[in-house]
Parts: sequence; structure tokens; C-alpha cells
Amino acid sequence: MTLLLSVPEALPRLSTQDRITLDLARRGADSAMHLGLVLLLDGPAPTRAELVAHLAARLPAVPELSCRIDGPPTRPRWVVDRSFDPARHVHELVLPGADAGDPDRLLAAVLDLPLPEDRPRWGVWLLRSAADGGSADGGSADGGSADGGSADGVGYALCYRAHHAFQDGAAAMATAEELFGARWPVPPRRPVGPHAGAPGTASAGTATGASSGSSASSSAGSGGAGRFRAVTVRELLPPLRRSASWSGLDRPLTGRRSVSTAVVDLAGLHAVCRATGASLNQVCLAAATGTLRSWRPGDRPADALPTGTLHANLGVSVRGPDDPHRLLGNRAGVLRIGLPCGESSPLAQLRQLQQQVTPARIADLGRRHLALFQRMPYWYGRLGLRHSLDPRYTPLSLADVRLRRPLAFGDTPVRLVFPLPVSVPGQPLFIAWTVGRRQLQVTFLTDGALTGGAELPGLWRRALTALEAAATPPTVP
Repeated sequence: MTLLLSVPEALPRLSTQDRITLDLARRGADSAMHLGLVLLLDGPAPTRAELVAHLAARLPAVPELSCRIDGPPTRPRWVVDRSFDPARHVHELVLPGADAGDPDRLLAAVLDLPLPEDRPRWGVWLLRSAADGGSADGGSADGGSADGGSADGVGYALCYRAHHAFQDGAAAMATAEELFGARWPVPPRRPVGPHAGAPGTASAGTATGASSGSSASSSAGSGGAGRFRAVTVRELLPPLRRSASWSGLDRPLTGRRSVSTAVVDLAGLHAVCRATGASLNQVCLAAATGTLRSWRPGDRPADALPTGTLHANLGVSVRGPDDPHRLLGNRAGVLRIGLPCGESSPLAQLRQLQQQVTPARIADLGRRHLALFQRMPYWYGRLGLRHSLDPRYTPLSLADVRLRRPLAFGDTPVRLVFPLPVSVPGQPLFIAWTVGRRQLQVTFLTDGALTGGAELPGLWRRALTALEAAATPPTVP
């Protein structure tokens, strides 16, 4: 079924950032640079044909999904795929019954699946139980499948994945909202400014004001243009100091990835926000700090830097609200932050992060990175990225990824949503979190060089419990 979608305005060449992302994918397994999300639903699974029909009805709202990469490696550009067929992007994976209801096993099942290069670099997977009538050795990517229908009550999952050069995290989340939004038709999305999000996983929690190419250009062209350029270029360089000593870097990365997940009620986090004035994103950054401090107790304090700071990359969306191709290409900047792992007090950790991750700083970085990515020469971008991803300086990434409306398939609401982050070259750990149905859902993606990854969910819950106890002490009768 060929489907021609109306793509607004002329398609550009790939940006420097998109080309660099493709370069990163060539350094290892291409699938390491895929991102997306996994949706868990209750009830019987749909058939593959039903999923194809559902997507075909929604695709006119996301015409960028019909674009693919074409041209020579030195001058790649976006083109409309004239043979675009939604069915070629819908895949099926049949899992053992227990796996179909286990978030960790569901995410692990899709980590290394390919996205063919001869078509737009995205796909949707139907993950269902073998009890639905299929065999446990997997389903067909392009052929038909048996009718869905969960006989064991395990439910099923849907996964949306895209190449990081095809979409950044904010674009992937917006696409999932269009494809699986619970309300259809939906009102137009309001433009938003830069916000903290995944360098590949998604839009984040705190909008910080409008930013566009014109505003960035005018800022750079004002009297402070020299300082603007100097500060912006300096963002590409590594910190003056290396991160605190961390045993996670003692062994070379294996390229083999493991995933674990956690689900936490939002009530306690919101209580901390009310008591401290912190945002939910800042509270989660403090939870990440406490988690890492507990996970590697031998890393502190004697062999660490005096500050005990572990550097991390926090993604910032820099896509302007006037971008005619809002779901195409990578427009993610990076906010480098210091996790105060040398600090023992959960409240002191949170206060330090509140000072670092402010709406004003995020908005300023968004404006500067938007101008930088518009003008940066390709060779310079590669050089800067190589330095900024050096794990001795920045060994992990974090992402606060948000959906702005509930998701569903047909009349069945999505029960849980887990981010599926990229594996940043040279970094052994990526932690991403999202919110849905009054719960926080967290994904921990670790390289095989890190042992004990299965401990992270429990340590995350413990860190949040300690923060809540410190921020909201019990009242004395």
C-alpha cells in the first residue's frame, strides 16, 4: 500500500548534527543510535493488519515519516520516499508469555533490531505473547501474522523506534503522540521553546520560553556577538576537570547492552517539589545522584576529585517553533551538569542541582546551540563532539522525557511508557525517565562493562525515599 504524504516546504540537506550522528552510528552497531519508547497495554493484542491500518490513518498528521536519506555521504539530503508503504515499517515480535509482560525483557528484545537504510529510518513493533498463536522464535517483519488475542492475560506492547539522525528525542515523543494519542483528532500542538530533554530520548518537563532561528541570530548579531560565539564554541570542549573517579570506566566498553526499569508513584516526588520548590526534573536529577553515590561506594572520596562531581550530559531541545519540519532531524543540544556525588545530604544534592539546572540557563543554552548547529562546519562539529563525549570527562547521559497527552491503541489506554534511549559512544550509562498515569517510569541502559545494573532500580527508589524523608519530615503530634 503506497501512501503519499504532503511534506511541508522543500526538504533540506542533512544538518551537520544529523551527519555527525550517522558517523557515530558507524563506530559501532547502528542500532545503538536508535531511540524511542515502549508502550505496555492490557488485553488482547491487535493483529499486524489492524496496526498497519491504524498507522495509515494517523500518518497524514506526521508527513515527515515518509522522508528518507539520499545522496552521497558527503552531501546527504532528505527526500520524500515515493514508494513509501506503512506496512514496511510495521514489524512483529513474538515473545514467551512471561517476557510479553516484563518491561525489562520487552525493552531488551528491541534494543538491537535493525532499521533498514533503504526506507525512512523508523519502525513500529508489535510485541505479543506466544500464547496469541505465534511461535516463540519471532514474527515476520514484512509479512502477515496470526491474529492477536491474549489468552494468558499478559497483555502486549507497542514500540516506536527511530534513528537518532532521523529524529531527536523530542521529535520521537511528538511522533508517538500523533500515532498513539488517546484523543483523535487532536488539537494543533502549541510551539514550545527549548527544554531539558534527552540527547536522543525526548522532550522534557520544563518549557523555558520561545526560541527560534531568528531570535538566536539576532542575539548573536548584537554587541555581544563575540562573547556569544566564544561561550557557544566552548560548549563543545570538555570540562577543565575530569569527572570524579568512577569504577564504571575501569574496563573498556563491550557494546553489549543491558536494560532495567523502575516504576515509582508520583505522590512522594510531588511532595518533595512542594517542600523545596524544586521541579520534578531537578528532583529526578537528585535521585540519579543518590543512586550513583550508593551504587559505587568505593569511588568516593579518597580517589575522587575534591568536589566529588560526576559529570553528565542532559539533553536540551533547540528546535525552533518555526521549524517547518518539526519531526525531522536531530536538534538536541547538551547541558553539561555536575552530579554532586561527593555530597552525603540528599537535600544538599538537590539544592546544588537547583542552582545548576535553571530555566534561564536552559533557555540561554538553547538559543546558543540553535545558532551553533545552524552555522557549525562539519569538520568542526566532529572534532567538538569527539572531545565532548570523552568518558573521562562526561561518562553518562540523563534525560527527562515527557509526553504531553495520554496514549492509547483504540479504546485501550497505555498502562506504562518506558523511554528507549540511545547508547552514547564512550558512555556506559544512560538514565531516562518519563511520567504517565500518576507514575514515574525510569529506564537504565548500561553497557556490559558495568556490573550490577540490575541494582539500579532499587537504588533509585531508595534515593527517592531518602530525599522525601529529608524534605518532608513527619509532623510531631
